[in-house]
Amino acid sequence: MSSLLLTQSLSAQAAQPTGGGTSWLLPLMLVALVLLVWLPMRRQKKAMAQVKEKQAAMAPGTEVMTNYGLYGTVRSIDRDANKVVLEIAPGTAVTVHLQTVTTVVEEAAPAAGTAAPAEPEVRDTDGTGSGPVDPLDDDSRRDPGPRND
Repeated sequence: MSSLLLTQSLSAQAAQPTGGGTSWLLPLMLVALVLLVWLPMRRQKKAMAQVKEKQAAMAPGTEVMTNYGLYGTVRSIDRDANKVVLEIAPGTAVTVHLQTVTTVVEEAAPAAGTAAPAEPEVRDTDGTGSGPVDPLDDDSRRDPGPRND
């Protein structure tokens, strides 16, 4: 008798649906996955469109900055070869890939009646009398050591 009751009990439990409360979990996870993929792609697409718009507006004489921080003035653009010649100092020109030029530098004009901000004053806090050091003039600190020629 007990085996008959056990069999009926097991068959009754198997017939009942289980997990009915979690049927909403799979669609929710699919929506979250789509959003995690779609939103960054959309943001990246907008950023690429802005960069291309800026690059299209570049012409010789435009002040620009590359994505690795090099500032210069555009001297020539070869869109077919994806090359830009930048003048980074008077008489010094470098050739870079067109895609590295990502920012057009727009200098804001100072407001009328305001002076340019002065450089901050360097104070002698340690009492040594030493001020800022020009790294190009500081050869006395370096000891080249013995040479093995």
